[in-house]
Amino acid sequence: MKLVNQLLPSDGNPRNSEGSFIRLPDGRILFAYSRYVGDSWNDHAFCEIAVIYSSDEGETWTEPRVIASPTDFDAKNLMSVSCIYQNDGRIGIYFIIKENNLTTTCARALSADGESFELSRCRFNLPSSYYVFNNDRLIRLPDGRLAYPAGRHSHGYMPDGSVDIDSSSVSVVLVSNDDGASFELLPFRLTIPTLRQGGVGMQEPGLFVFKDGTIWLWARTSAGFQYESFSRDNLKSFTMPQPSIFSSPASPMEVARDPESGAIYAVYNPISNYPGRPNAKESWGRTPFVIRKSTDEGATWSDVYTLEDVPTRGYCYPALFFTGDGSLLIAYCRGDHGKCLTETGIAKISLADIR
Repeated sequence: MKLVNQLLPSDGNPRNSEGSFIRLPDGRILFAYSRYVGDSWNDHAFCEIAVIYSSDEGETWTEPRVIASPTDFDAKNLMSVSCIYQNDGRIGIYFIIKENNLTTTCARALSADGESFELSRCRFNLPSSYYVFNNDRLIRLPDGRLAYPAGRHSHGYMPDGSVDIDSSSVSVVLVSNDDGASFELLPFRLTIPTLRQGGVGMQEPGLFVFKDGTIWLWARTSAGFQYESFSRDNLKSFTMPQPSIFSSPASPMEVARDPESGAIYAVYNPISNYPGRPNAKESWGRTPFVIRKSTDEGATWSDVYTLEDVPTRGYCYPALFFTGDGSLLIAYCRGDHGKCLTETGIAKISLADIR
């Protein structure tokens, strides 16, 4: 594995984080991500959407350019990008809007060439709330709908005027029947009891479709595992959430399928933030950072392949992209000493090395 790019914080740009890749029609790879501006790297601070490009399968990258700003939407913050192809062949770059009233919605930047972008809000035909959409999580279902998993949180203000977001989350799924122009909320809600103070329920869910049509939903928890649930009726219902085989702190996991081999890859932090663990506070428990492979539709998984394991670094919010030269690009936060969200790296690894 090698780091092919590092998006480092600098004066006036305190954080670069959560992104997503897509292949452009001319063959280049685009990576879109959250680019913070000003002095604060807090989740609610001023943040734009920027893009960089690679013409050599991720080996080198251009300088960033901004394609969307909160001022375009009269909002506080834009972040957490997901890229997907539209039915008309254009690329869609979707992202959260953090509104001035503490709710979240989403918007998109559409482009035929990855150079010029048309910005628009997505219509939300659902109750207003604080929804957390992770990066690289928007998927297209076999029936053609777009599905956007989210964590729904209660929210408000503290007496001093600061934002108060309840950490306990309920996992939900939004779907679009019009290729992303609007979204509606499906009726089910998934969570687990928060049996201790600081419990987070089921946060930051992801979705994956197996070859038999089963839809897998997983989410981070404070219970020491990624919890999982399955839908075998195209999102009409889900099984009761249960612990998966993926031990984990409250840190997101990402899953993707290699379109060539059909193998499935999962990237996550396998060790919980248990008492007495060295440097767990500095890394938020988000180290080491590993990948596992399944060649039998998730029935079994390979041993872990460690991507990075510096004890003071926190690794999180991965995005995955399979290149044309038999490799995998992984973009992820990798900041140091308690600031794991401030820095993003892009790593390239040969798929032949992951067994």
